Amino acid sequence: MASRLARLSARTALVGLFSCALVVPSAPAHATGLLVARFGGEWGHPMSDDLWSIYYNPAGLSLLNGTKLVVSGSLAWRSFTYTRDPGAIDDILSDPAVGAGTPEGDGVLANSGVSTLSNFVASPFMAFGTNFGIEGFGVGVGLYVPIGGQSIWDPGTKRDAFPGADDAPVRWWTIEGTARSIYTTLAAGYRIPALRLSVGFGLNVVLTELDNIQARNVDGADTLTANGRLQEGRARIKASSVDLAIGAGLLWEPVDNLFIGVSYQSQPNFGEQTLKGDVDIIFGGGPTPESTRTKAEVTQSMPDVIRFGARYGKPRCWEVRAFADWARWSVLDEQCILNATVAGRSCKGDAPPGKIIIIPRNWTDAWGVRAGGSWWAAEGVELVLGGGWDGTSVPDEMLEPAFFDGEKFHATLGAKFTLADDKLELMVEYTQLFYPDRDIAARGRVARDPANPDGPTWSDIDSIGLREAVRVPDAAGLYEHSIGVVEIGASYRF
Repeated sequence: MASRLARLSARTALVGLFSCALVVPSAPAHATGLLVARFGGEWGHPMSDDLWSIYYNPAGLSLLNGTKLVVSGSLAWRSFTYTRDPGAIDDILSDPAVGAGTPEGDGVLANSGVSTLSNFVASPFMAFGTNFGIEGFGVGVGLYVPIGGQSIWDPGTKRDAFPGADDAPVRWWTIEGTARSIYTTLAAGYRIPALRLSVGFGLNVVLTELDNIQARNVDGADTLTANGRLQEGRARIKASSVDLAIGAGLLWEPVDNLFIGVSYQSQPNFGEQTLKGDVDIIFGGGPTPESTRTKAEVTQSMPDVIRFGARYGKPRCWEVRAFADWARWSVLDEQCILNATVAGRSCKGDAPPGKIIIIPRNWTDAWGVRAGGSWWAAEGVELVLGGGWDGTSVPDEMLEPAFFDGEKFHATLGAKFTLADDKLELMVEYTQLFYPDRDIAARGRVARDPANPDGPTWSDIDSIGLREAVRVPDAAGLYEHSIGVVEIGASYRF
């Protein structure tokens, strides 16, 4: 990514006190909101009695039999097309030599139209657990990525007068990047026989990493030129943090083979996170762009999650399951990047001290529901079928391609094979996610200077309740998205 930043800096320039926006790159979202926790597939849920319980409900570890190792991976393919509406452009110039904005003709084509992405993403899950020979007790340790992904967008149409167009209209939000939260978890579960109730607790160490390249202008607009001179620049943010979080849960068996589970995963750092790192910025406006590096910190809040559900069946014959989750994405109102060297830095007010940029989110809580079943076609052969719906945490007015989410339906088909005297298990399944297209209308334009209603314009952020300090380009347009996930894994019982 650093080499790409250098290549871009040779072609683009930026005037003034510019900085980059934090945009967590689009992850292969296939759960409530932007959570990507689907490891374990149809076997990963809050009623599980396997090592997936480390994350979904640690109470399930109380049902662990013996000592077990699990290794699995989610292999996701992702297709995404974003078509930016020309009506989203801040100001269109009939005379490119006068004023700041996007020149008619090739300028409009450089700042709107189609951006495409076709990526493959792999996400691992590894866990080890044992009951130490104690019935009704289990301890497990695991490493996995419940939030995260990467995006590398296809090049755009080359336009000699506007070199930034090489990175397609999506560049105002992301060109390429990675965002992930890597969890290392130690968890335990204990069953109280008299109550037929299991309790569990997990401690998570969360490594959050961000690395992103994008285009950005000093005033938050999508200006290509000012009085005939190129204005578009590039920046890269690279930041990380290590935080604690907890998980807890209950698993109740009121009658034989009926399990009712509920679990809770806290926010990383139990609230707001602060990531520390650097922002590399390309300054310019003249013939020789200059790059500066600034120590920066990023503040954001990830959600806490509640999961609950039930399963019932006849062991090694059939089973049915239903479960849901609720993610409190309403805690993410803004993502804020500040200059870490400025004393008294803040994200508040109309002119926050130390502000590099503030990205408005104003997300909402999101729900998801799933149902499925298992049928043992033969001894050691379990076939699974499932489906469900997940809501979106991103309202229309806040949608943009770097942090995309939408309502989705999904269907799963898979199998698990038990071999070697019940010691070895092999699993494979495929999930297809179906996203209805999202067509977002432009905000509309207003005069930059209210005293000059016929003068330069930009997008109307006041209509969606945003203050000037959080201005970002309008991401109106058509979003077309599809994901398929192959889950493969193996476990061995010692």
